[in-house]
Amino acid sequence: MKSETDATAVDAPRLLDRPEPSGFWDRGWPLLMLAVMTALLVRACIPSAPPAAPAFDTAAAARAANERAMAALAALPANAPISDVVRALNLAVVNFASGSAEIPPDARAVLAKAAAVIAALPANVRLEIGGHTDDTGMVEGNLALSQARAQAVLDALAAAGAPRDRLLAKGYGDARPIASNATEEGRFHNRRIEFAPAN
Repeated sequence: MKSETDATAVDAPRLLDRPEPSGFWDRGWPLLMLAVMTALLVRACIPSAPPAAPAFDTAAAARAANERAMAALAALPANAPISDVVRALNLAVVNFASGSAEIPPDARAVLAKAAAVIAALPANVRLEIGGHTDDTGMVEGNLALSQARAQAVLDALAAAGAPRDRLLAKGYGDARPIASNATEEGRFHNRRIEFAPAN
């Protein structure tokens, strides 16, 4: 008499008697699963790009700088050393339009305040107004543009009451960067008007 175990072993079909896989799901699912797992693994290993930094807002940066400049110029005592006056003047930003030497309207108030401070300086003090650009464009064009911008600031200061004979405009082009020209913020800082005691 056969036991139940013997009956089960006898009733199981032999390996060779099983039907041959014929459809995609019978043959292809292991490859499909392998491909999906490989894709997920590769995706997990590739670092995602960092989120894009917000665009630099030149108008907001100029506005904030000019507010600081106005406060610093207003806080100067009557007999402030020239180094303190120059430091306060250099907080101001004249955010010229690209390729232009026209004083933007939002810089007129800070230049008027700067003119009043310059007019109160001793008669023997002369100031250089240095114009600087970023490195966009040709060197010769940047030099001419920086000279025109420095002269425009000198003219605006003189029109607001600063003694013209104590001011000197000089353009430096892109020769003296203070930041990287690789970013908009760096180019913004390089496009500047810089005051210094004149020799």
